[in-house]
Amino acid sequence: MSECSKAGFRVIPKPLVIIASSIMGCDPAHGWPHVARVYSYSERIVENERLRVDWKVLEASIALHDIGRFTPGSGHHAEKSASLAVEFLSGLGMEDIVGEVRHAILAHSYSLGVKPKSVEAKVLSDADKLDALGAIGIARVIHTGCQMGRSFRESLSHFYEKILRLPDRMYFDYSRRLAEKLVVRVENYIEALEEEMGMTKH
Repeated sequence: MSECSKAGFRVIPKPLVIIASSIMGCDPAHGWPHVARVYSYSERIVENERLRVDWKVLEASIALHDIGRFTPGSGHHAEKSASLAVEFLSGLGMEDIVGEVRHAILAHSYSLGVKPKSVEAKVLSDADKLDALGAIGIARVIHTGCQMGRSFRESLSHFYEKILRLPDRMYFDYSRRLAEKLVVRVENYIEALEEEMGMTKH
């Protein structure tokens, strides 16, 4: 089984999973492997916090939250993803969850500034941010940096401007505890990279 096929969706219709996974592909940073990891983190958050969630809403939000990154056109990826979610869900007769899924997708974004109001939106936000931390988070920053033509120094700035701030953006205690553990790995990496780049004195 390839990394691309490891998301264990149980509630949403299979056609939605097929549509989303085919559009997003196997990009390790934001594609279907990222979706699978966000799903896994979401399951852990729900279990550890003993949350009652609408899995149909949560799964649809997870599956579609980054799909706008892989479609043509300008604009913020979360807004594009939310619009596509409305289109896809309506086409599959899932109008009953369109509003909640749209909100969760808009609220997952770090930069858009939409505050999550539902438990499903908070779970997605935390799970998405947890995947930006730890060893996977480091790999994602470097991978995306290469795609965007960033220098190592520019990637370092991204760590400071966004990644290191994520533990303070968590909504659940379990997420925060895990984020604090994962961010140490990022801090150790940054320290080593700065040393090897001659940015620190020893």
